[in-house]
Amino acid sequence: MIAPYLVLLIAFGIVPVIVAAITSLEPSVINPGGGPLNYLQALQDFRFLPALGNVGVFLLLYVPSMLIVVALMSLLLDTVQGRWNVPLRLAYIVPASLTGATAVLVWYFLLEPTLSPYKDVLHALGITQGGQIWRAPNLAWIFALMAFFTGAGNWIVVQYGSLQSISDDILEAARIDGANAWQIGWRIKLPLIQKYVVYMGILVFAAGLQVFVEPQLISSSVYPGLASNWSLNQLSYSFAFQSNNLGGAAALSLMLLIVCVIGAVFVIFKTDFFEGAGVKEK
Repeated sequence: MIAPYLVLLIAFGIVPVIVAAITSLEPSVINPGGGPLNYLQALQDFRFLPALGNVGVFLLLYVPSMLIVVALMSLLLDTVQGRWNVPLRLAYIVPASLTGATAVLVWYFLLEPTLSPYKDVLHALGITQGGQIWRAPNLAWIFALMAFFTGAGNWIVVQYGSLQSISDDILEAARIDGANAWQIGWRIKLPLIQKYVVYMGILVFAAGLQVFVEPQLISSSVYPGLASNWSLNQLSYSFAFQSNNLGGAAALSLMLLIVCVIGAVFVIFKTDFFEGAGVKEK
């Protein structure tokens, strides 16, 4: 049963990591000697700390908002029964179909005062030029909005599915004991889907740490240079394709992978991810 997965894991997971590990030690124009110095040079690059700060702010905005809003909206969706349930689920999925370049284009038109369908609102707020919005201090907020609205819908439907696995007997017993809708959601449903929320948090963090498409497209198209090397993945891209430094690019990519793995392991062992989730006594 797991053989097909193992084949894909080896071909597209383990082998690329091994190749990257070998490449990260190879010599380059910047470091003719190769070796571990590639890692040190990547960390010492003048663009590294600003990119790290940008991604850090982005994660602080993106990850908590995803976890909180998705959990809340999935709980609310679970309370809606009847004919409105299916249309609501479809409505959540629609924004998730706008990903990558399409999402950036949509948000550019939404936030550009001369083109936006909400330009009257923007003008009323004193925003008449795109440069008032598309500024370096605002980029983390803008990219977090883009990532949130393209990813939240799918996760709401996924968490709604996890809520369907809760036994009706448990919910009925809680109602008989006098629990209201809020108490059932907070004390019963949420603890029972904790492992699914943890899983979502791990994937959302990993995706956020590797943010690339939004800043790269903005910087290379509508506002050239505005978000150049804004994220760590962009810096890795610059190492590989602008500086001909494949060793540095591979080293930085592996460091991002290590951070993701350490974060995932920490969260998994600090929660009951591999244990039977249940309602804890208060």
